[in-house]
Amino acid sequence: MTLPDFDAAYRGSSIAEGVTTVPWNIGEPQPAIAALVDAGRVASPVLDAGCGIGATTIALTQRGYEAVGIDLSDSAVARARDDAAAAGLGPEFAVADVSTFTGYDGRFATVIDSTLFHSMPVEARPGYAASTARASRPGATLIVLAFDVSAPFPEEVRPNCVTAAELAAAVAPHWTVDSVEPSTIRAFTPPDWGELPEDDAGRRVFPAHLLLAHRG
Repeated sequence: MTLPDFDAAYRGSSIAEGVTTVPWNIGEPQPAIAALVDAGRVASPVLDAGCGIGATTIALTQRGYEAVGIDLSDSAVARARDDAAAAGLGPEFAVADVSTFTGYDGRFATVIDSTLFHSMPVEARPGYAASTARASRPGATLIVLAFDVSAPFPEEVRPNCVTAAELAAAVAPHWTVDSVEPSTIRAFTPPDWGELPEDDAGRRVFPAHLLLAHRG
């Protein structure tokens, strides 16, 4: 399956009719991720893997976390740096491929993947699991929020959605999976992308999985 051109979306180009941004970048942490932060399930330092425009990295920094955001898109990272600077913050951002990145060995206590997993090519998954584990300290937590296969997308912009079993199997070679629970991803998408509920902010609520794992 050919993935959408996410970097083009971050530059403001249309990836589908009426869509000129990455729909699940909502300008704040996804509610499922925010709930884990509020519950004290996130420890510092944090890697925001596939940070996009940096909403999660910035929110964590505002709360006193040491956070690093990495993303393959130059345009997204440039926007993240600008937004952080405008907020008077200085988290670290880097342009890097999460399936191959190096330079952070044993650094992170938490890795947050908020809507990255389904945005990668399937063949990048083994490298992703290995690279995130390498960057993490023993006992670190991996949090992954990814679209379920039932999520309605037009075929031309459909990401690599997964079943719970596929998600767990992809990270299991390098992480011990603790749970995979049903969850949701909020996104701004056209109404013709299938029947979905909306939240109070007008964001459509997509079915997803929330995986928690740890590094032994």
